[in-house]
Amino acid sequence: MADLALVGLRWAASPIVKELLTKASAYLSVDMVREIERLQDTVLPQFELVIQAAQKSPHRGKLESWLRRLKEAFYDAEDLLDEHEYNVLKAKAKSGKGPLLREDESSSTATTVMKPFHSAMNRARNLLPGNRRLISKMNELKAILTEAQQLRDLLGLPHGNTVECPAAAPTSVPTTTSLPTSKVFGRDRDRDRIVKFLLGKTTTAEASSTKYSGLAIVGLGGMGKSTLAQYVYNDKRIEECFDVRMWICISRKLDVHRHTREIIESAKKGECPRVDNLDTLQCKLRDILQESQKFLLVLDDVWFEKSHSETEWELFLAPLVSKQSGSKVLVTSQSGTLPAAICCEQEHVIHLENMDDTEFLALFKHHAFSGAEIKDQLLRTKLEDTAEEIAKRLGQCPLAAKVLGSRLCRKKDIAEWKAALKLGDLSDPFTSLLWSYEKLDPRLQRCFLYCSLLPKGHRYRPEELVHLWVAEGFVGSCNLSRRTLEEVGMDYFNDMVSVSFFQLVSQMYCDSYYVMHDILHDFAESLSREDCFRLEDDNVTEIPCTVRHLSVHVQSMQKHKQIICKLYHLRTIICIDPLMDGPSDIFDGMLRNQRKLRVLSLSFYSSSKLPESIGELKHLRYLNLVRTLVSELPTSLCTLYHLQLLWLNHMVENLPDKLCNLRKLRHLGAYVNDFAIEKPICQILNIGKLTSLQHIYVFSVQKKQGYELRQLKDLNELGGSLKVKNLENVIGKDEAVESKLYLKSRLKELAFEWSSENGMDAMDILEGLRPPPQLSKLRIKGYRSDTYPGWLLERSYFENLESFELSNCSLLEGLPPDTELLRNCSRLRINFVPNLKELSNLPAGLTDLSIDWCPLLMFITNNELGQHDLRENIIIKADDLASKLTLMWEVDSGKKVRSILSKDYSSLKQLMTLMMDDDISKHLQIIESGLEEREDKVWMKENIIKAWLFCHEQRIRFIYGRTMEMPLVLPSGLCELSLSSCSITDEALAICLGGLTSLRNLKLKYNMALT
Repeated sequence: MADLALVGLRWAASPIVKELLTKASAYLSVDMVREIERLQDTVLPQFELVIQAAQKSPHRGKLESWLRRLKEAFYDAEDLLDEHEYNVLKAKAKSGKGPLLREDESSSTATTVMKPFHSAMNRARNLLPGNRRLISKMNELKAILTEAQQLRDLLGLPHGNTVECPAAAPTSVPTTTSLPTSKVFGRDRDRDRIVKFLLGKTTTAEASSTKYSGLAIVGLGGMGKSTLAQYVYNDKRIEECFDVRMWICISRKLDVHRHTREIIESAKKGECPRVDNLDTLQCKLRDILQESQKFLLVLDDVWFEKSHSETEWELFLAPLVSKQSGSKVLVTSQSGTLPAAICCEQEHVIHLENMDDTEFLALFKHHAFSGAEIKDQLLRTKLEDTAEEIAKRLGQCPLAAKVLGSRLCRKKDIAEWKAALKLGDLSDPFTSLLWSYEKLDPRLQRCFLYCSLLPKGHRYRPEELVHLWVAEGFVGSCNLSRRTLEEVGMDYFNDMVSVSFFQLVSQMYCDSYYVMHDILHDFAESLSREDCFRLEDDNVTEIPCTVRHLSVHVQSMQKHKQIICKLYHLRTIICIDPLMDGPSDIFDGMLRNQRKLRVLSLSFYSSSKLPESIGELKHLRYLNLVRTLVSELPTSLCTLYHLQLLWLNHMVENLPDKLCNLRKLRHLGAYVNDFAIEKPICQILNIGKLTSLQHIYVFSVQKKQGYELRQLKDLNELGGSLKVKNLENVIGKDEAVESKLYLKSRLKELAFEWSSENGMDAMDILEGLRPPPQLSKLRIKGYRSDTYPGWLLERSYFENLESFELSNCSLLEGLPPDTELLRNCSRLRINFVPNLKELSNLPAGLTDLSIDWCPLLMFITNNELGQHDLRENIIIKADDLASKLTLMWEVDSGKKVRSILSKDYSSLKQLMTLMMDDDISKHLQIIESGLEEREDKVWMKENIIKAWLFCHEQRIRFIYGRTMEMPLVLPSGLCELSLSSCSITDEALAICLGGLTSLRNLKLKYNMALT
């Protein structure tokens, strides 16, 4: 097996160095640029050959030393280049100059537009102290790179030879390859036994003592214990049996405080509030479980030795009490020795044995042949024969089969498969992991190693991980071709999922969560120990000085302040567990030493204000304050010119005025319980200067300078969803046009909102707000015009509009007339459109329709038109209803009846505009005055109900007295239907429902004319 230390360093001798050199050439002299270009053409292509040869020679130590020095020089040069760019950004912020270039545009400047000007500019640049330091460091890096030639000569390699490097990072990976199979091989018998136990009744002894019983899945690492547990956990029978299911990963060391919090978060499917006291936490957990009938708790990766305290486990599991017996605890462990508190009898311990050879081969082939179909039958036969040989050497390890098979799935060259067969001890999972890792692009290798910073069992959210990778500079910025760094980073993640480095474990709302197998985590940790460190033990007294990425899993920073302050090269601090010792002063001292930080993520930072020293972090790109008590931001925050991501909590009321200086900011949001909130983001002054922003969710138009709609003009990187509110503050159509929304092609969801204080020229303003054609969801609220804008009349304007919503649009009488406009629409929402009189032109592919409070909308069939008997029968039923309302009045002094009539009053008032009856108007006034009256008077009760009955009878006569049929014709594929506060007759409803063979949910509420 290759030396792991060397493997972990190899990314330093890769195209990553070339990217840095190219980027730096914009600030260097012409001679040095030429020298760097020579190195790129001659030395860099031979790195891989030199490394492969040196690994098998007595000179391996020299290679390791050279790679280590190269890595250090790379980091130093990167920091100095970063400082130089910081000064450029600072100067631009002070001068107030225009928008910055995109990452890919700025990185290519040296080799395109700016190259002719180098010779003239560099003479002046080189005189600056910062440039002299950068040039000195680049010379040092260049000298180390040149040593590769000496290593080549030392190894006796001929000149000019190169070797194929790992494949370049993918530009796109199909979504389907990112999702793991739900199929589990060779474990059906074990699964059935576990499910039978979990669904079975608890014994009398267990029920009277613990309220739960335990079962354990035991086996060696990589045998599939967690996969089997996940398979059972997501079984529909288990979902139906247990109303609360919880999953946490212990990962060797039990931490009662932290793991109790994790159980609460798993049970509530959200973040646990800050609680310092263990007793309070356990009471909260007990309350949650007491509300349930039965619970299932999965404790993944439990390690227990007899030397450990049984008392600690008893304390941890003490709150596990539910209303009914039958609750269960399912454990996975590599050891058959378990704490007594788990209540797992010996007969309830399932030892995973090796699979049957046939089943194991099926598992390997499933992963190895899950890609594109191999049409060449001869090749397929050869690959299957080789697959059988490989499977025999994998030592029945499911993890090795999955990783190696997933990697070979991309290789249809028989030579690659033969090479895998010749690897060393394939029964050792590390052999397969190492081979698969070395096939990764160097950029992906860095991203994978970085994951060891997070604890074992951590549930990775891809978007969160990608943000970290981008902030650390791991995602290549060259040749993006209008793709964002985040999109490229997601390709990196999907690529690692496709080779089984991550596995999907759960999906909640729009988020997916992945885990990394413990063995993979151990592997990443073994390769990254010089750069990444997890502070998990209060007894730690030393951290390697080479560490650049640190995660904190202890509750107190006070004990570790001194050793952390000595990590002068630190780039990352991620606090995962809550910090309980009020670390504001500690934190301030640490910041003054950690000047190279790029990522800072805090958990429960207890001070209400960040220290001013935060502004000294010139390299900072990622600042996460969501799980903190910070409510006030210092003005120095506005000097973090490299900052790309700023996440705030709900307590931050105001943002510094000069936040618009942070022109590299890509992500800005405020969150409570993982949900985005409007404040304070909608209060940013001159937000239009933040041209790199990708999401702002809400933009509130104001008449004050710096908050006008035109601020959106240059924010063309905006994606996802955007709500533009308070449109009554837009001066006119010209300002709406100036926002240039049609250029924001990354937007998928757009909402336009006017407040109740509606401004003039609503149609002209909406015309100017022409959205991008790529939109998938459009919502219009508070629009006060009876005419649609021109772009809503263009039949083929939208490419794929899937959802359309009208809300509080009081003057519109129908949908846009052209059916082609909404041809791809599957979801239609119409809410409070009181003038809506017809519902024609419904999209043929509609699956979800909701109509609420459209009182002029009436549906009736020909058979019911003019049917006097039917109409009078309904009126008789109305009389009966009126008498029941009178009885209800006595129960609570009319409170409930007033509530019912108030909902009906608005509809009656709207219908009055069609009926034009003075008597109805008088009766409506009686109802209105009665609804405002708070005293219970007999005359008021009788008058209100009589007035309502009169109006209701007139409404029934009006509906059944129509002269023209108005059927409700719905698309046959409709799945969801909600009708509220409109008028539809029995027969009209029966006819429209009769053809809805796919209908799953039907909601009828406050509809008139139904008997």
